[in-house]
Amino acid sequence: MQKTTLAMTIGLVLCLGTSACQPKSEASDNEASQTQSTETPTIQSPKKPLESSESKMAVTAQTCLALNKAMEKIDNTSKIEAIYAVQKQLKACLPTASNAEVLALLKSYQTMYSQFLASDLDSDADYETFNSAIYELYYGDGLSSAQLETLMPHDQYLVGLIKSDADVSIYDQGEGFFSFTHNLKAMADIFTPYLRPDQSEFIQRMAKDNQDTFWSDASVTVPFAELIERALFWENYIQRYPNGYAVKDAKSLLDFYRYVLFYGSDNTQWTDDAIHEFLEPGYRQDLLKLTKRPNSGLAKDAQRFLNFLSLTDSERQSKYPAPDTDEEGYERNEWQVARYQLNEVLQIPSIWGEDADHSRDCLNGVFCQDESAE
Repeated sequence: MQKTTLAMTIGLVLCLGTSACQPKSEASDNEASQTQSTETPTIQSPKKPLESSESKMAVTAQTCLALNKAMEKIDNTSKIEAIYAVQKQLKACLPTASNAEVLALLKSYQTMYSQFLASDLDSDADYETFNSAIYELYYGDGLSSAQLETLMPHDQYLVGLIKSDADVSIYDQGEGFFSFTHNLKAMADIFTPYLRPDQSEFIQRMAKDNQDTFWSDASVTVPFAELIERALFWENYIQRYPNGYAVKDAKSLLDFYRYVLFYGSDNTQWTDDAIHEFLEPGYRQDLLKLTKRPNSGLAKDAQRFLNFLSLTDSERQSKYPAPDTDEEGYERNEWQVARYQLNEVLQIPSIWGEDADHSRDCLNGVFCQDESAE
């Protein structure tokens, strides 16, 4: 009954509007958005493609409303053709939609794809079977017919879509866990021609950075130089668009990358335990290059970090005396002492601390969302 209702809904959508307009060219490359500017650009509405009078008559607000309802009904019982139908109708709907409607449709589209890619895994045995099979598909020689049959019917269908080059792929979550995902850039490209420049840049960057996982087994998956580049993007974005789209989330992303840049993670460190030597010579060169950027808080952080690196242990203890014991009364080891002193130098809030805001997820999808909404 659900599939019949979905088919009727999409059929109604297609009948309501069949003409499409050519979107304007894509936004400029992300690197261009990172150029320094002392002026705050005016946030302008996007220029929408010209529409024929016939298109205006055929596509109404009711068209987009019906499209939203169609997307809500797509789930892991649906077929890929339902998504193709939505994509076709979006070409007709988006040129007529308001800015708020475009953003709402984008969020509905992302939710739709998440529902479509969801797996029906109820038990630990289901998860173990799924992850074992997908590991072989992703890292091994592929799945045998027998292995494929161990998966749930919809997961078998999604594996078939991967093999047929449809917009479905595998997402390695780390620690032996896998899920299905899709091309975030391709999704963003559908909507960004109809968004303001600040919105477009935000969403395109999120699509680029969140296509693959950032964490894996408590390790950072991106290279040190890319980590710097990501932090710089968000610093520049905030300077360019101080009142732009989701600027609070942009600041949160800057704080996140800034912290990982100088502190690493449990299984990813950029220096030795005492923070005297870089583990790779290129890390020093990357930070030296960063220190030369004008009007950059990150540049100042990098200089302070390098200055701290050059101090002897006695000089550090003189300037930034570390207590012999921690908050629980245990003696501090070399690793703890060095990081206590670095905290005194950089004053960067920990992303793991009690005061850190963990209510928003900015490492999945093309916009940040409340953890409870996932």
